Amino acid sequence: MVADSILFLLALPFFLLAVWGLLFNAPTVAVVAFTAAWILFPLFNRIKAVRVLKFAVSFVLVPATLALAPLMIQEVDQKVEQLSRKPRNDTSAFTLQDRVGIYGLNIVMGVVGYPLYPEASKETMLMVFDPGPFARRVFYSDFGLGSYKVRASLRDFAAGLQQGEASTSSCTYGPVSIEWNRSDYRLTEPEARYALALNQTTLTATAERRGERWLIDVRDEMEVKYPQSIYVTLVGRPRLRVEEGLFWVLQNCGWLHPYTAEYRFLVYSDDPRLN
Repeated sequence: MVADSILFLLALPFFLLAVWGLLFNAPTVAVVAFTAAWILFPLFNRIKAVRVLKFAVSFVLVPATLALAPLMIQEVDQKVEQLSRKPRNDTSAFTLQDRVGIYGLNIVMGVVGYPLYPEASKETMLMVFDPGPFARRVFYSDFGLGSYKVRASLRDFAAGLQQGEASTSSCTYGPVSIEWNRSDYRLTEPEARYALALNQTTLTATAERRGERWLIDVRDEMEVKYPQSIYVTLVGRPRLRVEEGLFWVLQNCGWLHPYTAEYRFLVYSDDPRLN
């Protein structure tokens, strides 16, 4: 009974993905997702022939998914392009099916991208929920130090502290604006993880003397929201572009909720990552 419940919970996301594939005119996505849901769904598993069939299909599903991936990406790209031709100032031009499909695309991007881009995926999926009266979410993470742009912004400040330029026990830095180019959004670019999560961030820092060292309290702040019109290329070949203006439509309809994200972390001025 417990095993059946676990299998049902595992099958449910694939079933929802299959429904989204049908709504978004991505039939290949729907077929692959439905097949995965059928394999996991515990119905008729007590029949030996059904178990054998599911076991056999499961071996084919993974290579088939990899082989069909370009076609699935193409289907999604074509649907995005089709929806992008609609006038976004007139939300009535988007049917309920269109809106549900775009809403699902936002979730699919968040789930699929999570293994490689957890911060951007989390920001995306949290837009589904109302952020509250202050529309602000705080994340405690120093992942931004992996970006050369963030490190470069802090390097001079940290170097000045190390050289004894500060005459007081505390010192502030910023605000400094940091931006990434749209080309940095490509999933193969080294800055993609940071561009997707932190673009158009405002960096501020406060340093306090701790003995012979300086402890820097860093804050990266940015608006998590979709613009009215901007194409972002996520994959070059096969091409997968996303028109963020489609999600802007959902913002106007109250289906997605913008908010201010703040990443906070502490780092010492002599941290080797700042060198």
